[in-house]
Parts: sequence; C-alpha cells; structure tokens
Amino acid sequence: MRHDTRVASSSYFVRFALLPGRIAANRMEVTMKKIYRYFCKFETILACAGFFTIIAMTFGNAVLRLLNKPIPTSDDICTLLFAWVSFLGADIAMRSNRLVSMNLATMNLPVKVQKTLSLIVYGIMIAILCLFAVKGYQLARMNWARFFNTLPISYGWATLSLPVCSVLMIVTLCIKTVVTLMHFTDDSYTIDMHDPDNAVKEERQ
Repeated sequence: MRHDTRVASSSYFVRFALLPGRIAANRMEVTMKKIYRYFCKFETILACAGFFTIIAMTFGNAVLRLLNKPIPTSDDICTLLFAWVSFLGADIAMRSNRLVSMNLATMNLPVKVQKTLSLIVYGIMIAILCLFAVKGYQLARMNWARFFNTLPISYGWATLSLPVCSVLMIVTLCIKTVVTLMHFTDDSYTIDMHDPDNAVKEERQ
C-alpha cells in the first residue's frame, strides 16, 4: 500500500511539474495558429488586390487607348502583378482544398487508403516544389540585370514569384501532411475539413 501511495504521489508530482510546460505549449500553439490565420488573410487580401488592379488597369488602358492616351507602364505592371497573383492564388487554392482534382478513382476507397494516397501525393508535390524553389531562385538571379521596358524595376522581381510562392506552398503541404498524420486513425476526419482560412470551421473540428 505504501509503495502504491508513493507511486501515485510521484505520478501526480510529475504531472504537476509538467503542467506549466503544457500550458506554455498550448499557448504557443494557439498563438502560432492565430499568426498563421492572419498571414492567410494577408495573402488573400494581397492576391485580391493584385487581381483587381490587373482588371482595373487593363480596362482603363483599353478605354484610354480609344482617347489616344494610353498608359505606357500598364502592360509591364500587369505582367509583374500577374506572376505574383497566379502563384499566390495557387497557394490559397491549395490551402483551401480548391485545386482542380480528379477524385472519381479514390472517392469510394477506404478513408485510410485515401489519406495514404494523399500523403504520397503531398510528398511528390513537396519534392517538385523544392526543385521549383531552387531553380526559380537561380532564374531570378539570372534575370536580375534585365529590366522591364517601361519600369525601372528588375525583371527578377517577377521571376522571384516562383521560388517565393513555392516555399509558401511547401509550408502549406507540410501543414496538411502533419494534420493528416494526426487524424490518420480517425475515419470521420478528412483532409477537406482542414481549412485555415475558415477559423470557425477549424474551431469546430
């Protein structure tokens, strides 16, 4: 009895000693989730602003051409914005599970098989994106001495969208991989439920 009491008291002491660490870890997790959600919102706002700027400048320049007063820098600005908006939009779509996919062959498979296939696909995509990040950075350095025709800006800023957004997509895929592994044994949870852009949906899960 005394031995059991000592074991129980020691286990309670260990739990009590580890309690501050667990509280700090939980607070850090909550803080990191908030920071990531703010980043997701900022990325979405940035992509939307660039998209609407492209529309406004293209339409405005078309109208001004009729008046023989075109905007000389319109095409170059749209080219620069289009590169960034395209890749940022790809990261947003990937994070929100809105990329075009063909799930007819996998939708009727067991949930664990679907998750296993998702992990394999994530690994392949991460490897390809790592290649894009490295080669894209090298291409940006090669194009740094090249300038836009009407802008005093290096063309490397447009090329830099590929490696930067590749890194962002790698982070997105790593998070999806971790979430899938955490809920791998839970057949009621699918990867489609993971949506950092929707805080309410995430909290319900």
